[in-house]
Amino acid sequence: MKIFEKELQIKTHERFESIDITNYIKEVSKSINNGIAFIFVKHTTCSIIINEAESGLMKDYLNWAKKLVPPEGEFNHNLIDNNGHAHILSAIIGNSRTIPIKDGNLDLGTWQRIILLEFDGPRTRTINVKIMGE
Repeated sequence: MKIFEKELQIKTHERFESIDITNYIKEVSKSINNGIAFIFVKHTTCSIIINEAESGLMKDYLNWAKKLVPPEGEFNHNLIDNNGHAHILSAIIGNSRTIPIKDGNLDLGTWQRIILLEFDGPRTRTINVKIMGE
């Protein structure tokens, strides 16, 4: 078994933002023929999802996140950082995904993409990609 690891730095530019990071992950996944890719964002105020990256849907993710956990809500944590909503959203949605690799390619469905959801930007986000397989 081979293991490859790479950290990616992704800059976000807005407080709420959705960014398709699939192509960054594809480059790393070419390291092996068959196995898995584990993608983990090393922060507590953003998330990783797998879904379609259509422009309207990219906005919908954020609009519904704001409805689910409004930034204007009452959060004890806001006394420290004013980003309690972002921590709650990250905890609900999750900070990692695992994707199969087949023949050196991410084995995603036709419309599936890997998307970083930012809830507390602008920031520079570190994403750890670990590829394991043969």
